[in-house]
Amino acid sequence: MSASNINPNTAEALTSDNQATFLRIQIDKVDRLMDLVGELSLGVGEVIHCPDLKDLDLPDFSNSAHRLQMLLNEMQDAAVELRQVPIGEVFRRMRRMVRELERQTNKKIELVLEGEETEIDKVVADRLYEPLVHVLRNSADHGLESPSERLALGKPETGKITLSAVQLGGDIQITVADDGKGLHRDKILSRARERGLMGVAEEPDDQRLWQVIFQPGFSTAETVTNLSGRGVGMDVLNATMKSLRGHISVNSQTGLGTQVKLSIPLSLAFLDSLVMRIRTRLYATPISVVDKVFRPEQHQISSVAANNGGEMIRVQDELIPICRLERFYGEDFQQLAPLETLVIVVFKTSNGLIGLPVDEIYDQQQVVMKPLQGQLEHIRASHGCALLGTGEVAIILDHEELKAGQAL
Repeated sequence: MSASNINPNTAEALTSDNQATFLRIQIDKVDRLMDLVGELSLGVGEVIHCPDLKDLDLPDFSNSAHRLQMLLNEMQDAAVELRQVPIGEVFRRMRRMVRELERQTNKKIELVLEGEETEIDKVVADRLYEPLVHVLRNSADHGLESPSERLALGKPETGKITLSAVQLGGDIQITVADDGKGLHRDKILSRARERGLMGVAEEPDDQRLWQVIFQPGFSTAETVTNLSGRGVGMDVLNATMKSLRGHISVNSQTGLGTQVKLSIPLSLAFLDSLVMRIRTRLYATPISVVDKVFRPEQHQISSVAANNGGEMIRVQDELIPICRLERFYGEDFQQLAPLETLVIVVFKTSNGLIGLPVDEIYDQQQVVMKPLQGQLEHIRASHGCALLGTGEVAIILDHEELKAGQAL
């Protein structure tokens, strides 16, 4: 809308004390600002960690550097907020699609939207539409029963799908929930065994079993329709979530329905991280997923057959599996350091806790994130790389994939 087209009364309302004043800005200008803030962050880090300052007596430098770092963090947060939009813009596009699904499935569907005012990165919002469409199609086609089936079960004739969003710490959690029949556990397990995703005698828990529905080409449908059956929808969702540094969790109860939860970071450009050192390499992880950091004692360490003879750490009454990155990446190592000589960083994942032994907690800082490219693009369990203020580079670990790797 140009200034010449604004009604004078509208303009007056927008600039009054009771109304917010809006300014339309092209997205590429905001992206340019975020790039500059990222470069500024690296420049400030180089100054603060400059080796030439190491042995100098500068009593006021630390205070000045701290203030500068705090201002930089606020600038990063402000730049991120500029690119945020209400997720309701994505949610409301689903209403028309649900009306079409009613016609195609001959089912009555009520779409409930919650948390439409929750703000999300514009880049994320643009990429979420197609994956959410696949989830809603699955809920309508596979999840909700027909009107006659619902009445026979004592349910309302109209099935309900709830699409909600809420900010939890540094993440946005989007939930698609239906009140349908729930996932068919036996059918999913049978198909997983047929495809070699599960052992013939293996009895996985629900959380691990639900993860197989995100495998490429996985489907339990007997026939292919224009809505589902090809096994590509949930694969698209999984690929999109990985590229956004997000993760998926599924909960389902027979006869009560299914919930698919998507957790996505607020910002794709900056990360509040814990930086760790393992031998000569640096790794980073979001602060938000760190449960605890400690140095274990000998009586806490054990080996459990259920974990394929792997190492476990007992914390209070809970056994936490240990993931050695040397083993995870299949490196040629001769001897691993005893756990009691290392620091254990415990991550929270959608499938429980996992412990990562590290040689040193290197730093805690807000870092600039960049994608891995070329040969590095295929590094397992990685969200990209973090550019540190010292000029060093750390691999950002995907704690969900580390946990999944432990189950293999």
